[in-house]
Amino acid sequence: MQIQFSKSTLDNISNLENRLRDLINSHRLKFILLKNHENWNSLCSSLDLIEDTQIAIESYSYFKDLSDAGATYLVIYGILQTLLLQQNSVKNIAEAIGLNYKLPKELNKIRIIRNSAAGHPEKEVEKGIKKSSFIIRASVSPLGFEMLTSYSNLNEEYHSVSIIDLIKIQNDFINQVLVDIVNELERQVMAHRKKHAGLKLVDIFPTTLNYHIGKISEAVHRNDRFDLGIVNIQTINNAIEDLKIELTNRGIWGAYDSIDYHYEYIEYALNRILGYFNSDSNLNQKDAYVFSKFLNEQLISLKDIVKEIDDEYASETV
Repeated sequence: MQIQFSKSTLDNISNLENRLRDLINSHRLKFILLKNHENWNSLCSSLDLIEDTQIAIESYSYFKDLSDAGATYLVIYGILQTLLLQQNSVKNIAEAIGLNYKLPKELNKIRIIRNSAAGHPEKEVEKGIKKSSFIIRASVSPLGFEMLTSYSNLNEEYHSVSIIDLIKIQNDFINQVLVDIVNELERQVMAHRKKHAGLKLVDIFPTTLNYHIGKISEAVHRNDRFDLGIVNIQTINNAIEDLKIELTNRGIWGAYDSIDYHYEYIEYALNRILGYFNSDSNLNQKDAYVFSKFLNEQLISLKDIVKEIDDEYASETV
């Protein structure tokens, strides 16, 4: 007998987990989250746990009737622990991104069953009353079991536990919690984009950028144009600094390795050419000219990256 679950729900949990991975690995969110390595590690571990536990839950669906009591207990203990791990992972994800998450009562009931059957069956306290729980061996099967709970006040309760029902309930609620987390992250992303929608990063570059580069290259060949070269270097440097300020305001300065890479070489090239114009460098004319061409290439590459960021901020989808 093969145990069947809703494939769409199982698939959707996996899709939501993958969507979460995409979101937290976007440049800005990852940069923010990595500022707290403890949270980041917990977040990544929890995402792995969702994937791992979902694989375990799907594998459980292929178990058939077991005649061996020991193997059946392993199935019961294993699936109950798996459900608990999955709940914990979702809770950790919510907390890592700043969501105030409280377990729905339906999921909490599953935790209580797990604790009573496979966590601390020998000794628990419920509402100030001590209790012990017993799985009735004759009732165990891959589908579920009967459990007796005895209280210190001499009361007793019998529970009929359907593992299939527990999985179905958890799938539905875990799916909804993941939807809420994804929606919250997407809301944060869109709110951030809207806040900075009024300024395109590419507009920080002067429209006369090619002119300034040309004047720098021209000045390299004429000593009487060095002062003009310095003025144009300052214009480009101001634009680069303004871009850095805006990236910082958006919380993404340092979030793009490619931008860091080009900034390093742009600043280096500007300083070397400036040193040449100030006669404070060992560069010769050809060296300075090569640096001016290199500077142009780096600025073009940086501008292309900035355009991509602008396109991302202009997009209405995350």
